[in-house]
Amino acid sequence: MMKNSIPFLISLLSLISTQVEASNNLIDQVQVCKNIIENNQRLNCFDQIKVSDNTAAVETQTNVEASKFPNLIANLDEPNLSISYGKLDFLGVNKNAVLLSGGIRQAINTFNWLDERPLSLNIVAQIRSQFDVNEIDTRNNRGGALINTDFTIGGEIVQSLDAWNWRFSYSHRSTHLGDEFLIDNPEYLGNRINLSYENIQWTAQTNLNGWDLYAGLGYITRSEPGQLDKSMWQLGWQYEGNNWHNIKPIWAVDLKSWGAYDWNINLSMRAGIEVSEWTHTPFQILFEYQDGHSPYGQFFTEDLTFTGLTLLQRW
Repeated sequence: MMKNSIPFLISLLSLISTQVEASNNLIDQVQVCKNIIENNQRLNCFDQIKVSDNTAAVETQTNVEASKFPNLIANLDEPNLSISYGKLDFLGVNKNAVLLSGGIRQAINTFNWLDERPLSLNIVAQIRSQFDVNEIDTRNNRGGALINTDFTIGGEIVQSLDAWNWRFSYSHRSTHLGDEFLIDNPEYLGNRINLSYENIQWTAQTNLNGWDLYAGLGYITRSEPGQLDKSMWQLGWQYEGNNWHNIKPIWAVDLKSWGAYDWNINLSMRAGIEVSEWTHTPFQILFEYQDGHSPYGQFFTEDLTFTGLTLLQRW
């Protein structure tokens, strides 16, 4: 399963990221024009976009307007590019750890439905891994010990209404223990669970005085092992301040609970700054804190705490 999943997901991410890179310049032009408040200046800005790009600009503008659901910064399942370094208190050991996540959300099509409010159809893919980097120089040049990798792929429908937005998603997730982890913890050879499941989730979001508030419900349609509880919920909020010299403050909190956690709450909090220069896409430098049951692989019944620094960018 793992050997087949890795090449497929890497190929998919490579294909999607190539398409995104090709359209970045046009998207940047459209976004600059969108941010102009005065009507005449905004229209003049759109007129300056190259004639050869007019059709694509209109399509891009439509897609931007159709999908206003924000990137949920503290949601660990959000398909971002991120790297975190810090202290991981896990399985009774407090260790130095690196958490990596590579994911992308790609718009496929936008179409009208009923009251002519556009629906956006997206595909989503994510690979998420955790590495134990304690005593890295004693691992016979093996580098950090891979603890676990989660693979997620799915699709979603998003709609923006006057006062709120919603998205409905269906995804498959499979998880795999790392070889280095099994070498260092041979007792898991007999206790290994290749956790996998498919779930549907509906999430609603609104903005109130600059705060994004969201809540969602999820249901697992199939799982391995099959006795997992099927219901889950999510709640969160985030705040993005005003730009000051292309820097703005960010604070985000995400809360999740799942019957398989015995309804304990998983907390994820990120706070820091977003920098909107130097790169085509803004990036965030964030303090990160996780507490609750492990959101990683078969360890969903184990307590976990992580404190560290995160560099995050939305692809």
